[in-house]
Amino acid sequence: MPRVIAITSGKGGVGKSNFVLNVGISLAMMDNRVQILDADLGLANLDVLLGIRPHRTLEDVVLGRAELNDIIIRTDYKIDLIPGCSGTQDMADLSGEQIHNLVKSVSRGAGDTDYLLVDTSSGISTGVISFLMAVPEVIVGVSPEPTSLTDAYALIKVLKRNGYDGRIAMFSSMVKNSAAGHTIYKKIASASRRFLDTPVGFLGSVFSDEKLTRAVSDQVPAIVRFPTSDIARCYRVIALTMLGQNTPQADYDKFWSRLLNMIVRSAKPRERAAESFNGPEREGSLEHTIHDILDEQRRTRFLLERIVARIERDLDSPSRQGPVI
Repeated sequence: MPRVIAITSGKGGVGKSNFVLNVGISLAMMDNRVQILDADLGLANLDVLLGIRPHRTLEDVVLGRAELNDIIIRTDYKIDLIPGCSGTQDMADLSGEQIHNLVKSVSRGAGDTDYLLVDTSSGISTGVISFLMAVPEVIVGVSPEPTSLTDAYALIKVLKRNGYDGRIAMFSSMVKNSAAGHTIYKKIASASRRFLDTPVGFLGSVFSDEKLTRAVSDQVPAIVRFPTSDIARCYRVIALTMLGQNTPQADYDKFWSRLLNMIVRSAKPRERAAESFNGPEREGSLEHTIHDILDEQRRTRFLLERIVARIERDLDSPSRQGPVI
């Protein structure tokens, strides 16, 4: 069975997809069999980074139009791509028995690999957290932005509160150098250890490098387009660090079951009459609900920023004892 690793983040824009692609190629260059799976529902873009247009995706597998091996794309970079999809109404109509049979079929067809790297959605939605709970290893990408720090901590906190017992590691993204990346890691690791009693490993840093932007524009992975660049070295170091780790036990059926259920639950609802935003706002209306959600998000973000600020003060003053969150 492969080593299954999910790559996620508290907020988007930290370079998850490029991490999956370039670290995956680095592992393949070291004679490992690697598959990358695009599970960022609705925003699947690994195919775009590779300059590929898939003819079939996971949607075809879920709906019984193809087997998993039929949709796997053998790339020019020694890695296999499993194209992702967004949910459709047809998926929402699947029964529990159909999903169960599908899990068995997919599990049998995806076992011939050493590493399965999964690019997941960002954030702490119920679907994402439920899926991550079934993955033995979670890697969290964190950038220097304060919101990225707070959201990454929130993600780890939610996993811990839900009883996650797998390995959690992180990489620092878009940093100037290794020292800056390690500073970010110390903030997350210290807060997680102190307030959540949860260890967080460190895989390394991915430097801010304009060559990555050029590689994305060229639709050629940076590790291939600029093999001697600083950012290529970053990805290779991270791959070497991963190779030096032991492989946790994985419940492969559970992994695929959670992934397929997440896809099905993301299915688009049937068409309904549009609700107007004109006129006075009514309690229970769509506009009122959206305002409530936005207010809740603002309150949550403010609270997380205060938590990180308090953590940083406590790190500067080791003798102080902060509250347990």
